[in-house]
Amino acid sequence: MRPGIGAVDALTRRELITGAAVAVAAASPLARGITAALAAGGPQDETLGAFADTIIPGRRVDRTDLGFAIPPRAIAGVDPDPGAVETDVIALYHHRLVGFDLVAGAFLADLETRALRFGAPFVRLDFARRTKVCVEGLRYGNPTRLLWEAAAAVPFAAFAGALAPAQTAARSGGYRTMGHPGAAPAGYADASYGRVLARERTLTGSLA
Repeated sequence: MRPGIGAVDALTRRELITGAAVAVAAASPLARGITAALAAGGPQDETLGAFADTIIPGRRVDRTDLGFAIPPRAIAGVDPDPGAVETDVIALYHHRLVGFDLVAGAFLADLETRALRFGAPFVRLDFARRTKVCVEGLRYGNPTRLLWEAAAAVPFAAFAGALAPAQTAARSGGYRTMGHPGAAPAGYADASYGRVLARERTLTGSLA
């Protein structure tokens, strides 16, 4: 079942940037011909997750930061830290403001066509062959590269906390992995606020 994300409709500007990339891809002739593919069953979350895990690999877990179940073959498990799937990339792919569902059918068709050249559907490939498929799809000579770039932008937005329940390291796997403490209403005691920053540039050391 596709995750319900009504509780996370309010997103950051990262999502708007991602949505803009998807909108560009949606204008391509290839994307305009996918209505039948979408009607036949919709995007395959396991495959989308496996693609996102190839872009930003992560550890094997059963649940995302938001608590959604993770499809069994979505994560290859080649990295010990949280990756795109754990940080709710599948939910972000389906978010109404991102709009990736409009181009998912075209992307998945191209992804699977290329995967079969390496011997199996994408989710059945090992990580090395998944990587080769993605390198092929993202190469500059690929006429559908814009579609692949749109698909690859979503994992980065998810990992950067676009759907984090709270944009803090305690609640976001991506923030913890990057070493980013996240939001702090009262600031951080060891931050540079209020300190002399540049004596050689201003009389007071401030940036103003």
